[in-house]
Amino acid sequence: AASHSEVHTHGTVKMAAIAISTPIVARAPVVARRARVTARAAVAPAAKPAVSIGARNMMSGSRVESRNMQVASGRKALVCNAGGVQKAAPGEKKKVFGLNLPENESISFLILAGGSLGSALGFAALQEGVFRIPGFKFGAWMTILTTFTYFLCGALEMKLTGDSRKASWKNYGILSVYTYGGMAMTNYALSYLNYATRIVFKSAKIIPVMAFSVLIVGKKYDWKEWLSAAILVAGIVLFTLGDVASSPAFAPIGIALIGGALCVDAICANFEEKNFFRCENPSTTQEVLCFASLIGTFYGLIPFIASGKASVAIAHSMQYTQVVPMIMGFSVLGYSSVSFILSLIKYYGATEAEIIKSLRKVLSIVISFILFPKALNWKYIAGFAAVLISTAYTFYLKGEKRKAKEAAKAAAA
Repeated sequence: AASHSEVHTHGTVKMAAIAISTPIVARAPVVARRARVTARAAVAPAAKPAVSIGARNMMSGSRVESRNMQVASGRKALVCNAGGVQKAAPGEKKKVFGLNLPENESISFLILAGGSLGSALGFAALQEGVFRIPGFKFGAWMTILTTFTYFLCGALEMKLTGDSRKASWKNYGILSVYTYGGMAMTNYALSYLNYATRIVFKSAKIIPVMAFSVLIVGKKYDWKEWLSAAILVAGIVLFTLGDVASSPAFAPIGIALIGGALCVDAICANFEEKNFFRCENPSTTQEVLCFASLIGTFYGLIPFIASGKASVAIAHSMQYTQVVPMIMGFSVLGYSSVSFILSLIKYYGATEAEIIKSLRKVLSIVISFILFPKALNWKYIAGFAAVLISTAYTFYLKGEKRKAKEAAKAAAA
């Protein structure tokens, strides 16, 4: 998932920029729906406050006549941010991994932003380093170790925060198929693509998301949004052509695998949003990562052992003892990066988090070329420039939309 995940972005923990395919990360902000609250005794009948989805406690003495939402106790409704991440209440202590952050706003932001960037860059360096180890071609083994590490990290954070399971085992069983499948295809693709190309492809999650929104939901996008997507596609094509020209390991199957992973991620994000975050009793991200990764580990072990490849992969890891520590190390960093991003969304907003996520994608590509030099050609450069232009243009469009909404609110008031 990770996006496993990326932090989403749609509410999945998908370490999106990290491309860990763990769909629980932050996604684009979702417009909160309104619910009508009919008072019984203590509240006047006329009171019908707007209620955002994902607030946790039912309002004392009142009945919510709306599905998939709960009302924070008292009259003040809490607002949900991207991916079902609940905005911090006024005066709420800032925390990450159950630990308090400094009171100073700037220092807290720098810790979260720096933690996300540092974790993501460490993740990228270690993961690409594993594929540089002689003879390593064991994407399934990497995926199993990654999901197991996510399970351990999620269980530890649940212990630190006193969290417990809320979603059904049935939903976790379904989610695990998506999260493990997306992660497995992403890891297999690395046997045929340069790491930087993989990052560029994972940046294109918006394309299948837009496609599914149009075909399934009937959502409409204006020409500017389609232009931004077209520039992104052009950048990906150019970057891929650069990979074809410079990478001896390149094979078309790598493109098919990473494209399949993107589609699985998009489906997973919608399933996760509906069944885990936009429901009466929403789950926390650490809960979803913990239980989805636990089941995903078993999903991966069964075919891995049955295929007879387990003994070969373990023998390789015993010969190159750095393999397992490096895989588990980048998995911990991937999990940490998602937690930092979700905390950024909660305390500072989705826009700030999106900026950090985009920055870490760019830096991950740069560090890939610095630590693991590749034959640079004009297609790489042109493709990278197109991706940057698309990202900047998308931010501009989001800013224009936000200003239009604020102006409409002000006019209505």
